[in-house]
Amino acid sequence: MALLFSAVTVTANDQEVEFLVGGIPREFDDLEGWTAFDNFMEDLDEETEVSVHAKAYLYGGEETYKATPEEVAYFMKRIEMDDTFLSRCDNIEDVDFTIQWSPEELFDMEVN
Repeated sequence: MALLFSAVTVTANDQEVEFLVGGIPREFDDLEGWTAFDNFMEDLDEETEVSVHAKAYLYGGEETYKATPEEVAYFMKRIEMDDTFLSRCDNIEDVDFTIQWSPEELFDMEVN
């Protein structure tokens, strides 16, 4: 089993945050719900362009599965204990995209 996850760097203005997520994020919806991302976006109080860079990795072999939040937490612990952990994973793809962020639009969104 190969677990698919990404090391993500999000940048806006002079702020930056790095974190891991399961799968490969390609748009805002792929990051929404990950605590580090949500906290970063909540701190943006003005309209701005947010840049996202994701390095997708596979850990293990054979059939690929998107890493669960628990597996991502395990990878974070591994990185804390050994900063060379990612070098032992296969970097399969790099993804870059931008998000046009406007806090005012959040107030217009319907909550289900």
